[in-house]
Amino acid sequence: MSELAQAIAALLAITNPVGALPVFLSITEDSDRQTRRRYAALASGVVFAILAVSAIGGRWILEAFGISMPAFQAAGGLVIVLMGLEMLQGSPTRVQHSDRPISEEDSILVPFAMPMVAGPGAITTVITLTAKSGDVEGDLTVVLAVAVIALILFLVLALSASAGRFIRGRGGVLVVRFMGLILVAIGAQYLFEGVKAFFFAS
Repeated sequence: MSELAQAIAALLAITNPVGALPVFLSITEDSDRQTRRRYAALASGVVFAILAVSAIGGRWILEAFGISMPAFQAAGGLVIVLMGLEMLQGSPTRVQHSDRPISEEDSILVPFAMPMVAGPGAITTVITLTAKSGDVEGDLTVVLAVAVIALILFLVLALSASAGRFIRGRGGVLVVRFMGLILVAIGAQYLFEGVKAFFFAS
């Protein structure tokens, strides 16, 4: 398998565009198809920007702020665990329904684009891939893989109107709660691995 294919496979697994679809539908439930596609483009663009910047200079950005990767991973994992618990309980997320009105567009940026899609796992993955390559060609390969993932994310979200009735009408509650369980598991893994690396790394 080529380096590009390996990078795409790794990022596709960690970003999980299909798994993010129920949250996108929840945020955009009052939006028409055109607005939903605009939000899909916005989310995909933000995800591409975050992961591309991370691939090119993520290590230096964290170092500039004095943030270790284990600390970043643990913090991101905690955020994802809290999101997953709210989905499991069937309650609206604080980001979407808080005392302070927050627009759909803001919710698309945070927490959907980051940290749900472009979260600590995806950022860690692109930084690891570029670190392994160690040259400009390898960095460009990772950025190309990120572009492919962003395109897949856009297509999945833009076509969500077709899947929306099925997800909300037949299996909405089960899908959201199942994905909540998955988010809790993923977030817990990030959290525990981050804490372990922070305190017990040799």
